[in-house]
Amino acid sequence: MRKSEKAVIVEDLTVAMRENAAIILSDYRGLTVKEMSDLRRRLAALGVSLRVVKNTLLRRSLTEDQQGLVEYLKGPMAATFVPGDFGPVLREMTAFAKTHKQLEFKGGWIEARVFDGTQVASLADIPPREQLLGMLVSVLNAPLSQLVGTLQAVPRDLVLTLMSLAEQRSGGGEAEAAAAPGA
Repeated sequence: MRKSEKAVIVEDLTVAMRENAAIILSDYRGLTVKEMSDLRRRLAALGVSLRVVKNTLLRRSLTEDQQGLVEYLKGPMAATFVPGDFGPVLREMTAFAKTHKQLEFKGGWIEARVFDGTQVASLADIPPREQLLGMLVSVLNAPLSQLVGTLQAVPRDLVLTLMSLAEQRSGGGEAEAAAAPGA
């Protein structure tokens, strides 16, 4: 590869490293061309690109904040560039890795932080954003529901107590009146 070609690739990678919210590094050794094509197709459906890149060229394209990724740039490596939500991408890659054991997460740059391969894999288990927001709403709603129930209980209990008292008085008066004529 010529120096000018390398410069173009480094520039392209630099732009990709800056513009994407997440970069997932994975070891693809042992996957066939057909399997890699299948993975690329699955990820493309999510709006993501997977590229096999030379470690030296990727190393040159890292920003200052991304230098922590250098330790993961060893051996054959594929970089997945994720412009948006990384959750669906990680879930898709994890599902693929379950049937293709050769695919391993090496590391990643996600939301301005470096993660190792194990941490990247565990991020795939996080529920989708919508589900997390629903869980948050239900947790915040529980104390309010309990407060409303407690506030409603006071007048309800008061009314029930007054009704019971009224029944006792009216029932007690009838019982005395019924007992008096028979005496």
